[in-house]
Amino acid sequence: MSDTAVDALEFFVQLLAGALSFWYAEKFLRADFESRRWAAFCWAAVYAIMQFGFSVLTESWKPYERFFMVIPQFALLFFLQGAFFEKDKSRQTFVAASFVVGWDILRFAVSPLAHAAFGAWGPAWSWAVNEAVALGVSAETVLFLMQLTNDAAVLLIIAGCRIVQLGLLALYLRGIVRFFPPKDYALRFHDSLFLLFPCAAALVIDLTVRMTTLSADNSALMLIYDRAPSTLLLLPMASVLLLGMAVASVMLFRGLVQAKDEEQKRLLLEQSVAGVHREVEELQTIYADLKGLRHDLRNHIASLAVCAKRIAPQGDAQIDAYLGQMTDAVARLDFADDTGHPITDVIVHQARREAEKKGVAFAADFHWPKDGRLDIYDVSVILSNALTNAVEAATREISVRSYEKGRLFFIEAANDFTGELQWDGEAELPVTKKPDKAMHGMGLANIRRCAQKYKGDMEIQIEEENGRKKFLLTVMMYEKE
Repeated sequence: MSDTAVDALEFFVQLLAGALSFWYAEKFLRADFESRRWAAFCWAAVYAIMQFGFSVLTESWKPYERFFMVIPQFALLFFLQGAFFEKDKSRQTFVAASFVVGWDILRFAVSPLAHAAFGAWGPAWSWAVNEAVALGVSAETVLFLMQLTNDAAVLLIIAGCRIVQLGLLALYLRGIVRFFPPKDYALRFHDSLFLLFPCAAALVIDLTVRMTTLSADNSALMLIYDRAPSTLLLLPMASVLLLGMAVASVMLFRGLVQAKDEEQKRLLLEQSVAGVHREVEELQTIYADLKGLRHDLRNHIASLAVCAKRIAPQGDAQIDAYLGQMTDAVARLDFADDTGHPITDVIVHQARREAEKKGVAFAADFHWPKDGRLDIYDVSVILSNALTNAVEAATREISVRSYEKGRLFFIEAANDFTGELQWDGEAELPVTKKPDKAMHGMGLANIRRCAQKYKGDMEIQIEEENGRKKFLLTVMMYEKE
């Protein structure tokens, strides 16, 4: 078989591996290029040239000493990541290490497939030669056909093994991409160690087993398969399990991140509810005092008006203006919304005032459920978060209403908005665009948690009419017995 054909195949395989490594890197790192197609082409070309050139330089190395190739491959990937993506050393290190581990382990994990293919081709090739001789084919023709078919078969077997290797590598990388936290999660030092140790352990174990196997009598790997047939199954299984360990560590890490995130959100929600508990008593006292104050002030103003009438029967413009100003001041103490509960009165009133400051129309038809068995703290969290988000996003109008269907209590909040929403694919919720994501973007999650306490949930709908976008949030709760 021509060395040129083998070299061309190896270069093409390295080119595909380079393209795969580019796809893998862009799933973790933020792009720092304008044209993705041009960046992918340059990345794959540089990767293939460097990898192929280094393999040519190390052809004379013993098979079990080729593990030193992982070091320049890692350095090459790290360099390419820094050239085409924004620098993030923690993520770059993990991406480069996990790719190198997968490529190096799978490079030899498919060797039993090649051994089986060559084992099947040998008898078939001998049978074809015997048949050709029996048919009277000349020796020159037989030798030519033998060489031609043998070279083609060997090339096809090598190509098939490389295709399997690239396919398994793609599945391995896809598993890591699927379970890795999103790009906005900042890896810390101990996070990097948690992710890198399984990769390093898998690579070291694989290299140790391979070196031990090959150095037993310094023979080729194919001869080991003949002398110990069980290694045909054990070595590939060990390789797959090692890669599975790396993927499992990523899955575990994602679970830990999600658990930590949920715990942080739960603590913030508890703090929010605790704050509401403290404020409720004060608001109820203030609300009761305001009612009494409004009643007393109106009586005082009426009494002053009577006295002024007696002193100046014909009327006094200054006194009338002063009493009118007092009447207006007292009127501002009245809440425009009577929801049936002082806490929701305050929440709706505050949202109305904030909307008026922005010049946004505000319509409210919210009423506390009659004979409802809902906790005011949970309802206040839902209503407050919904209206806060609506006021921040709205440019023209906001509306909030509530209604009951049997023992189901519904809260609807709607507002117009501009721009595009970014969605969290797992939680199916819009994500905040604020820079401090740890302290923001939890309003909708808190709403869902409160609704689920009452066997309910929430639904988000995006409507568009006459070029205007509308965000509609519906929360359903089942009133407890």
